[in-house]
Amino acid sequence: MSLPLHQSVKGKLLTLTLIPIVLTLLALIGLTAYWTSSYVNRQLYMKVAADLSVARSTLQMMQDRQLERLQQLSNAWHIHRNMTDDQRSLLNALVNQIRDRHDFDFLRLLDMQQLEQARQNEPSLAPLIAQAMEGKGIKGLSVIELEEMRHIHPDLAELATIQVVPTPRARPSDKSRETRAMFVRTLYPVFDADGEPAFLLDGGVMLNHNLQFVDTIRELVYGPDTLPEGGIGTVTLFLDDIRITTNVPAPGSQLTDTLQERAIGTRISEEVYNRVLDEELMWLDRAFVVSDWYVSAYEPIYDLHNQLIGVLYAGFSEGPFIRAYLRTLLELGAILAIILLISALLVWRSASQLFAPVKRIHQSVMEVRAGNNQARIGRLDTGDEMADLAHHFDAMLNELDARQTTIRQSAERLEHLVEERTLSLTRKTLELVEHIELLKATREELFTKEKLAVLGELTAGIAHEINNPAAVILGHMDLLQAELGPDAADVQEEIDTVIEQVYRIQAIINNLLQYSRPDQVIDQLQVIDINRTIEDTQALVRHALDKKGIGITLDFTEICDVEGNRQQIQQVLINLLLNAANAMENKGNILVRTRPWHAPDGAEGVCIHVEDRGQGISEAVLDKIFDPFFTTREGGNGLGLSISRSLTRRYGGDLRVKSTPGHGSTFTVLLRAKALIRHDDEATMQQLLAGLGVA
Repeated sequence: MSLPLHQSVKGKLLTLTLIPIVLTLLALIGLTAYWTSSYVNRQLYMKVAADLSVARSTLQMMQDRQLERLQQLSNAWHIHRNMTDDQRSLLNALVNQIRDRHDFDFLRLLDMQQLEQARQNEPSLAPLIAQAMEGKGIKGLSVIELEEMRHIHPDLAELATIQVVPTPRARPSDKSRETRAMFVRTLYPVFDADGEPAFLLDGGVMLNHNLQFVDTIRELVYGPDTLPEGGIGTVTLFLDDIRITTNVPAPGSQLTDTLQERAIGTRISEEVYNRVLDEELMWLDRAFVVSDWYVSAYEPIYDLHNQLIGVLYAGFSEGPFIRAYLRTLLELGAILAIILLISALLVWRSASQLFAPVKRIHQSVMEVRAGNNQARIGRLDTGDEMADLAHHFDAMLNELDARQTTIRQSAERLEHLVEERTLSLTRKTLELVEHIELLKATREELFTKEKLAVLGELTAGIAHEINNPAAVILGHMDLLQAELGPDAADVQEEIDTVIEQVYRIQAIINNLLQYSRPDQVIDQLQVIDINRTIEDTQALVRHALDKKGIGITLDFTEICDVEGNRQQIQQVLINLLLNAANAMENKGNILVRTRPWHAPDGAEGVCIHVEDRGQGISEAVLDKIFDPFFTTREGGNGLGLSISRSLTRRYGGDLRVKSTPGHGSTFTVLLRAKALIRHDDEATMQQLLAGLGVA
């Protein structure tokens, strides 16, 4: 059996040798990655900053060129202040030709009357008129609202509208359409022959959907071979945070010259928004652009009134640079892995030669462990410490073999002696157990006989003494009923109750007389309607419950009749109802429910639930309530529940309880339809106590 590589000495030597090499290579890879990443990031951010500077310069050149054109027009014209309508029409036609030839989106020649109207109808122009008429001209960016564009030129509003597209990572917004437009706008006065300003040239180029503007900048800064393969260079102009012109491709499309394939209408990411539009600072970092990460540069742009109106952006996709960076690291890692593999092979070969004797010693040890006590290393020709170790190891195995033989013989003798002593001890233990069981049975039998003898004598005397007063009560009740005559109807229910209870006493006396002769006990079984019995029991406890303001709610279902002693079942119910009343501190109702029940052996039966809303029973008390003489009520004797459970169990049933402290208790009486009589001494004693009326 050979050890796994990581547990062998050779493997450990290989590990110790390779760990410094691996750590060195990992450190080299880490330093290379760090230096490369730092250098590349620095170069990328320098490049994108330069790209943004080109975009800014291009936008400025566009403004300067537009101002030069209007200045040339103004200097070329000699205009009289009082022009005829025909002259004005010809001049307007010339202005329109110049607008079309120089790609103006609008170019107007406004006289003084029109300028006065513009002050009222064009909020973007009104503050600039006075400054423009001074003769220096004005250039810059201007944002024009929808109604103002319609006043300037009816076609501008339709060209300017941009549908806002939901954009990942953008600040939440309900805006669905951008109707404003950003213009490169130029104002320059036209003077008359006297050198006085007579007209104002107002020209503008719309930047909304202006692909030529962003594509011109892209061609300047992101020409061929300026980016890695698959890289995308982009320029964008934002009105607020909405892209009004861009060459960033729309999600899921390739960049083309059509508006539909560009991300016009998408919005700037929230993190860029916070820095550039909220804090009015430049952004120079990687940023999420529409659907991908770009190395990005953003800066705020302002209009002619020096109000922040949007953002100018330049950037290129980050993915190709990351792939190139990872490819470089992968190539470096592959070269270092090959070096590591060659080093491992050299170390492995040297270790195999060095540890061949150790492997031979290990094999011999494994054979001995497997049970081959004759295995030996033998002679080694290495002539070093290993040969001496092998010789001493073989000598040790020989000595160990001899000692094991001696130990084995001693163990066999000891085992035989232990078996003899164990057998003798086992026989004596069995005899002792038999004697103990016999003694216990004899003691229980004597105790039971003594207890029954005493109870028999007590029962006979009590039964004789109670039977005579019961007969006298019955006689006087008959005499009382006869004396009252018709007047007895008012108290007939009470008279019937007294007579019924006297008969119950006589039934108990009969049971007592039977229990005085335990060998002749005969259970007086009756077929009992449980629902009717519960209704009759109400009358017996009504007076006691009325004094406490407690009622009884009955919930009966169709159930079978049961075999048993009606007086004893009533005794159980009376005990449970009175206990429930005592448990309830305030007025309320006791709920009595009857349901069908099936015994564990499948026999049919009846289940009676007596439920109160009293203070409940704690867990510490719950385990003791059926013990004889255990009570928590002052004046109680602690025998009621013990006798009740014995009475139910006498006929094969049971009495159970569930209680929640603070919420009340539910006692459940289980009775079989076909009684199973128990004649054990415990049941006899409990019945006798029941006959004494202790319940």
